[in-house]
Amino acid sequence: MPFKDEKVRKAKQREYSRRWYLSNKEATHESVAKRKRRLRGEWFEYKAKQKCSRCGFAHPAAIDFHHVVKQHKRSVNYLAVKANNIRAAIREAEEKCIPLCSNCHRILHWQEHEGIKVNRKKKGR
Repeated sequence: MPFKDEKVRKAKQREYSRRWYLSNKEATHESVAKRKRRLRGEWFEYKAKQKCSRCGFAHPAAIDFHHVVKQHKRSVNYLAVKANNIRAAIREAEEKCIPLCSNCHRILHWQEHEGIKVNRKKKGR
């Protein structure tokens, strides 16, 4: 029978969830680790298909995403790695960013900081 009092229902659910987790801790840890490995693999595959829009260097370890659209900017790496939201990270990268290698990205930020005119390629979306 469901509890009509919301506070009692939440307390019962919290207790049930705690007991369930304690009895299934290892399986839960394994499931989470497996999911994170899968998502990291998807992100790595996406980055492996990218190349620097300035120099053409293509290695997933060196590819960064530079925000061309500054409004509502969200960290692409945070979305992909920490928040485990690969789809949102890919959408953000494709709609608002250009792929750059680490060196070109640093040079671009230096040029922007120094006020040097930057010749950027904009994404066509």
